[in-house]
Amino acid sequence: MRKTMKLGFMMTLLGSLMFFASCDDNDEITPVDPNASYDAILRLSEAGTGDTTSATVTVDANTQSTIKARVTFLSTSVSMRRLYITQNIGGQGDEPFEITAAVDKKADGSIDIEAANSNGIVYELTLPVPSGVGTGTVVYKLWTTTGRGDYRDQTKRFAVGTGSITLNYGGTNEAAAVKSYSAKLLYAPLADGSSKTFISTYNGETYQISQGVEYASFWDFGYYYGNTNNASLASTYTYPKLFNHDNDPNTALVAVATLTNTPQEELNHAYFTGSSKTSADFDAVAVKGDLDFITKPATESVTGLQVGDIIEFVDGYGKKGLIRVVSINGTFGTGDYIELDIKVQP
Repeated sequence: MRKTMKLGFMMTLLGSLMFFASCDDNDEITPVDPNASYDAILRLSEAGTGDTTSATVTVDANTQSTIKARVTFLSTSVSMRRLYITQNIGGQGDEPFEITAAVDKKADGSIDIEAANSNGIVYELTLPVPSGVGTGTVVYKLWTTTGRGDYRDQTKRFAVGTGSITLNYGGTNEAAAVKSYSAKLLYAPLADGSSKTFISTYNGETYQISQGVEYASFWDFGYYYGNTNNASLASTYTYPKLFNHDNDPNTALVAVATLTNTPQEELNHAYFTGSSKTSADFDAVAVKGDLDFITKPATESVTGLQVGDIIEFVDGYGKKGLIRVVSINGTFGTGDYIELDIKVQP
């Protein structure tokens, strides 16, 4: 599940003395309070000169539930279109951090700042202090992009950033636990792209091809049932090439790049191989280091799967994992599905 936050959101063009409070009609105007106090202040610019890119705030979850931050993004040559935010609780890995406030958002959860079309934007953020952390840190990362970005790849259409705000609870973080998912159904693809064929190892969610470009960066691999290879998995990048003879993804039966309006080179890679590990070995995997034994396989698909198989994989971002095949309903038709258990590094 994506994490959410309450966002006290304000935006201003550089040189103006007014903040425009974000709302649906953008008609509220609140004067800047020169006496406002912040727990963290960041200044992020394209040039990087004189920037403050990080801040640490000592917190006590027993006495406070939020902190107040002010973040300024400055650019001289690009228009910033989106703001991406991630949250890392206790060193357990970055997660998309989607706001719940009444601000314009893109489908992937990023904040839509395109309307500002500005070289300078200021945000006032009310960030939660999560309870139950105990010791360690909670880290928020923020960056802007010139278009659709990627929570797992801050370099994609990068504009300005990356800034970080660290909440220090004291002590150290525990060993990072693996992410564990049970994918209920990965349906065989329908021609209209309406079946949930692809899965993200980032959040464990399954996606329809028809959900399009906004979600394509989440998809790591998909399921299909072949006439010869039977139950199979393939990376999103390789997937369309499996359905024609000339390996042209634009003429494939299920042309992911075309159906999602996503350049082929931006589709995710994932690499698979059969494993000698047992189901008991799978159950024993608990922390990130338990998967370090995996080396990157050479192929982006695995075929002829049977119930009980264990598969080793490495996604396109270098995260290692194991897949256990729980059940298969293979009929080489529209009712095919596979059920998987997945463990992957955060």
